[in-house]
Amino acid sequence: MVQNVPVSDFPAPQSCDSVLEGERTPVAPRLALVLGFWAAVALLYWPSALELDRLWRDLPAETYTHGYLILLLSLWLIVRDRKRLALIAVRPEPLALIPLLTMSAAWVWFWRAAIQELQLLLLPLILYAALFSALGRRLARALAFPIAFLYFALPFWSDLNGIVQGLSAKVNGALIALTGIPAYMAGDFAHLPGGAIEIAASCSGLHTLIVGLALAAFYGKVSGEPRRRRLLWLLSMGLISLAVNWVRIFTVIVAAYETDMHSSLVRQHYWLGWWLFAFAFAAFLWWTGRHPTAPDRGPSSGDEGSPPEPSAGLGIRAAPVLATLVILAGLPVLAYGMDWTNSVAGTPVVIEWPAAPPGWSGPASSGGGDWRPHFLGPSGESLASYRGPSGEPLQAYAVAYRVQTQRAKLLGYWNQLLGPKGAMKAQSVRLVDSPSGRWRETVTLDADGSRALIWTRYRIGNREFARPRLSQLWYGLAAIVKPPMSSLTALRTACVPDCNGARARLSTAARWLHPALN
Repeated sequence: MVQNVPVSDFPAPQSCDSVLEGERTPVAPRLALVLGFWAAVALLYWPSALELDRLWRDLPAETYTHGYLILLLSLWLIVRDRKRLALIAVRPEPLALIPLLTMSAAWVWFWRAAIQELQLLLLPLILYAALFSALGRRLARALAFPIAFLYFALPFWSDLNGIVQGLSAKVNGALIALTGIPAYMAGDFAHLPGGAIEIAASCSGLHTLIVGLALAAFYGKVSGEPRRRRLLWLLSMGLISLAVNWVRIFTVIVAAYETDMHSSLVRQHYWLGWWLFAFAFAAFLWWTGRHPTAPDRGPSSGDEGSPPEPSAGLGIRAAPVLATLVILAGLPVLAYGMDWTNSVAGTPVVIEWPAAPPGWSGPASSGGGDWRPHFLGPSGESLASYRGPSGEPLQAYAVAYRVQTQRAKLLGYWNQLLGPKGAMKAQSVRLVDSPSGRWRETVTLDADGSRALIWTRYRIGNREFARPRLSQLWYGLAAIVKPPMSSLTALRTACVPDCNGARARLSTAARWLHPALN
């Protein structure tokens, strides 16, 4: 029998939001714990945090000055999703402690080796592994994008600088040919009737490319578009960012031609590029806004997939969190303690040169002529000169570090083996074998057009290396117990009568020319 039941007797349908609100899951404690892990990684791995701060405030280089904006946007994404994060069940993954410990050990190794790029690249992975271990797979997956977004502020992009710079030169060479301007490109220089304009490394367009890709990725995330559309936006914004820099460079070339090099754009065109970029990004937003796509919330979408699984309260246990913090802190704290007990960084090193064998003369103090290497913060350095049997000059340079640090090391960014900028340029680099072992040979071109050879070799403790990176990796391993003495020896001679003659002269000198480090 069918009965007529009043509609008011049925419960009103509840939306998904009202169901979630009914769970009354605490939001602040879960958010505080997630952000606490971010802070813990920054504090425990503070050498990398300090390097990021320096990199993000490096106004002369400018390539990564957007770093703090990337960090703020990452944290904003977490705060925005705090209610969703509070509803995800916490299931710790103890096995994740193994990759966390492995990456922590690798970080200590790269930090000891003073290889900045590798240690910085590990930071987001260490953070992700810590969250994975303490809070579980589902919560770590929900935080994957904000953590991965940090890579737009890390310096591994610098490897693309030469490619982007060369592409800018080729495109502007084609634009010059198409427009008929009486100019031509030779390498990175645009030669005009009134002078030359260099497409320098800082003008390559790498900075706008990174920022363009980051903004496209962030916009795709907050808009909830599917992954395929996000990928399309990344590719589109990458091409737009490169084109903006090409237009900027060509605008400067045209302004220089029209004003016979007197335009203010020739001297200062930094903000021109960013105004053009702002206009291009506004056009990008307008274009994407005219072609919206219904957000795909299924497993194939760019979001986290299925809806969050409601958790019973916090669902957080102290033991997995403490275990993760212990593994996170163990090796770095041990390394810092060993540094404190074995600190000898301030000990000076005296470099003594050997007396020349029969047929040679020296050593004599030398300014090195145009060759004046400069290394930041060494424990000792010395430049001497010798003369070969026929009177040909040969300069010898040595620099030593009692302890290598991020700002004072053999492979430091600010070091200048070839001397002041513009004094000479490297034409080619290769490894050569000699009776005294393997050396790294650099063919240089001096300011007056003459060529010279520079042989370099690294010494870490009692081991010698011709490959710079290999020497630093070995230093990182050896320094785990106690930092060994590390040094660089460089020999330079002019290509007189030619580079084969210079190479033979260096091979002979390398047999006996070994500086003593006291």
